Amino acid sequence: MTRIIVKVGTSTLTGGTPRLNRPRILELVSQLSQLHQAGHEVILVSSGAQAAGRERLNFPDYNKSVPFKQMLSAVGQGQLMHLYSQLFDLYDQTVAQVLLTRDDLSERGRYLNARDTLDMLLTERIIPIINENDTVATNEIRVGDNDNLSAMVASVLEADFLVILTDQKGLFTADPRKDPSAQLIAQVARIDANTFAIAGGAGTKMGTGGMTTKIEAAQLATRSGVTTIIASGNEQNVLIRLFIQNEAIGTRFLPTSTHLEGRKRWMLTDGCSPTDRKVR
Repeated sequence: MTRIIVKVGTSTLTGGTPRLNRPRILELVSQLSQLHQAGHEVILVSSGAQAAGRERLNFPDYNKSVPFKQMLSAVGQGQLMHLYSQLFDLYDQTVAQVLLTRDDLSERGRYLNARDTLDMLLTERIIPIINENDTVATNEIRVGDNDNLSAMVASVLEADFLVILTDQKGLFTADPRKDPSAQLIAQVARIDANTFAIAGGAGTKMGTGGMTTKIEAAQLATRSGVTTIIASGNEQNVLIRLFIQNEAIGTRFLPTSTHLEGRKRWMLTDGCSPTDRKVR
């Protein structure tokens, strides 16, 4: 049995459109259900609440203010979970919503409660669907992006794998959208300043993270003993091919340590911003 964290971004859920792409989300749900039925433990970290909120409110003019984004999240989180619940029901699979902030993973008591709740869900063969609690989070307690949130969850749960699905096939030697000669990097043994340098760039308008946040997440996860894979959510059956057919897809970041003892894992995530965690 393998414990797998799958993080999916807004660009993957929408297919680059303003709306949630239901067929694409159904494909994701189908793959997660197949992995679950094969005996793996599966945790989904899902973005998309703000996109769901915008869709539900008939696409109001874009506003960068925090209250506006929190309003979208408040409307959209229920819509997103309702959609996930309906689609997982097709596979007779129960899911649970878990909303987290940085405080939940850095304050010792909350950290233990979050870990125990997630462990119990997995024991009962329920798939947790995790998102940041944007509706109430302030700048002081926000993780800021679901890439790093997924790495924190992977550390908390001593996951075997973290898979970050995005709109790129992995980490390239240069930006493949600008440089046609860019080559996919199949494996990274250790993340260093050069890794961050070639990541570059920001995320899409709909999402909050670019490749840099994914490298930050991979660094945190690999420090915690978690093998991390960045791959394209557009690849057909990407999760099945990774974990049932054992294909080499995307960029694989190797763990730089074994799973840390629980207290040390907590200290690794405690109070550290993504910038503080970078190796420069």
